[in-house]
Amino acid sequence: MKGAKRVLCWVGLGAIVTVAAGCTTQDHLYSQGRCLTCINNPVTGQPINYDPEQQPAIEEDAVAAGRDQGTAAGNRHGRFSMASPLDVDTAYARVRSEFGFRSEVDFNPNSNSDQWAMMDNAWHFDATPGAFYQMSDYARQTVNGTEHSLVLKAQIQRDGSSSRINVEYLPTANARYDGDAMGEVLEQRFRTALR
Repeated sequence: MKGAKRVLCWVGLGAIVTVAAGCTTQDHLYSQGRCLTCINNPVTGQPINYDPEQQPAIEEDAVAAGRDQGTAAGNRHGRFSMASPLDVDTAYARVRSEFGFRSEVDFNPNSNSDQWAMMDNAWHFDATPGAFYQMSDYARQTVNGTEHSLVLKAQIQRDGSSSRINVEYLPTANARYDGDAMGEVLEQRFRTALR
């Protein structure tokens, strides 16, 4: 019993050292504005593996977005629909290529960061080839000369020999863009991709 406790203690200590050492780089993992790999001392509350001046555990933009989400997020969220003469599979291929939507095969099952990315609320992929595609992922779009990050959702469904595309866009935690302008730019980009 004494030996088992000793082994367990060493394994636990090794795990803590590995986590702390592995997270001392600048490559922290964030989800919805919160650092998932930043560690604070449980006694003092002081940061262990990050500099709060350079890389806060919670991005200030995410905190601000959480406070005013009821008003500011509403004008940055939007949706639109369009018809395309392309068949559903061709429309899917063009939209995926243009916006970089990822499916399960784009993730490495042996990579922890890919596993975390697949669990992120922004990512979703569902497909029935020849009939239906539903995708959601992070995207980047330039509006009025400034590049913005957003969550882009697209649903492509067969409509006879053509297809119907429904698009929804939502702000990320640090998004600061005009929702109407974003909608116009995204719609034009979709139309161009689906020509």
